[in-house]
Order: sequence, then C-alpha cells, then structure tokens
Amino acid sequence: MKRFVYRCSGLLLMSVLLSCAGSRKQVTARPEGLELGNVVTENWRNGAKPGSGTTIFIPVTSESDVLLDSVYYRGKGAKLEKVQRGNYLVYIGWFVHKPKQDIIMHADPKKEVGNRPPELPGPSPFELEDDEAVVSYVARGKTRYFKVSGITEEKTVVNPGRN
Repeated sequence: MKRFVYRCSGLLLMSVLLSCAGSRKQVTARPEGLELGNVVTENWRNGAKPGSGTTIFIPVTSESDVLLDSVYYRGKGAKLEKVQRGNYLVYIGWFVHKPKQDIIMHADPKKEVGNRPPELPGPSPFELEDDEAVVSYVARGKTRYFKVSGITEEKTVVNPGRN
C-alpha cells in the first residue's frame, strides 16, 4: 500500500512540475515581411506632479498587414498604440512607473494601519537582457511573439510644467 501511495504522489509531483515548465510563452521568428527601424526608448519625468515612466518607439519600415499588439520590456508589459503620419508608421508603448508609497513607522501599531505591503513584480513571461524586448502580434487568431534586440536608450526628458 505504501508503494502505491509513493508512486501516486511521485506521478502527481511530476505532472505539477511539467505543467509549470510549459507555462513560458514561446518566442518565434519575426513575421515575414515585417521590417523594423531603430527601436528607441525614452525615459521621462514630470516636474509639477511627480511621475515618471518610459516610452518605447517601434518604427515599421516596410508595408505589412501585421498589427502589433503589446510589448514586454524590462519586466513590464504595455499595449502598443499605432501612429501613422503619411507613410511613416510607428508603434508606441508607455510604461508608467508607480511612485513609492510613504510608509508610516510609529511606536503605536495602530498608527501604521494605513501602510500597504510593497507590490512585488510577478514572474516575467520572458527572460530578456536590458536592451531586448518581446513584441506580441496576432496572426491567424493566435497570439505570437518575437524578440527585438539592440534597443537604444535616449536621454531622459523632463516636462517641468506637465501634470
């Protein structure tokens, strides 16, 4: 009877481990006919109301019927917005950095009630370097992903009067 229990628990453990290993998203090759220009990121900060973030620009240099959906960059994901002016097409994604919350430390624990625990980032679906991003697109009803490497980072832009 003990052998049966050990075998069943072993099979259950193996199935759990195998299902966790398959949860990573599969990165494929860039869609045929889609050519990208120089992918650039730009950090920004607001002066009047504290806030900061990163904007990523993904220019498309060839005509293609592929619509890009979202981008994953440095552990965060953002929806892409398609902007076309004449024959210039660029997809833009915004990553807004949340400001750190003030923590009240007091000898009286009742005065610390409003403190929230820090938000920990969830596991990233992709393992990327600092100059890499993964872009998702939909083809034939399926979401697919391709990697963009060699992303350049521009100077930080400060908007002193923006809210």
